[in-house]
Amino acid sequence: MGTFLLFIHIVAVTAWLGANVTQFLVTPAMQRTGGAPAAEWMRQTVGMGTRLYTPAAGVILVTGVWMVLRESLFDFEQVFVTVGILVVIIGAVLGIRVFGPGGRDVAALHDAGDETAAAVAHKRLAMFGIIDTALVLITIWMMVDKTGL
Repeated sequence: MGTFLLFIHIVAVTAWLGANVTQFLVTPAMQRTGGAPAAEWMRQTVGMGTRLYTPAAGVILVTGVWMVLRESLFDFEQVFVTVGILVVIIGAVLGIRVFGPGGRDVAALHDAGDETAAAVAHKRLAMFGIIDTALVLITIWMMVDKTGL
């Protein structure tokens, strides 16, 4: 069961990180395209919050907690466990407070034809995307290294 939980945990983290990387690669080209295609891309990335990120975060949290409760080697006071939980919470807050509203704003600016304002608003989102991705990568490193074990 432990191997299966770890597998599911890793798949969910991979989904989160893979979605971030996909957005880093596709979004700049969509922003340059502008107009309706860029607006629709932003609406789809916002939709990923409920269709991909929220389920992935839930699976990460549940499987992580389950592994800590199941394995005698791990406990909630260990640094990598605490950081993992915090990063899921930070990711949720960023999704709710930054990525969702910001993505909708960028889409609306594209729909309105204000490509300059859309570019400025997107740069702000991209900065938070870099922070989110860095936190995920740092957490992956800490999990692999078992920092604090």
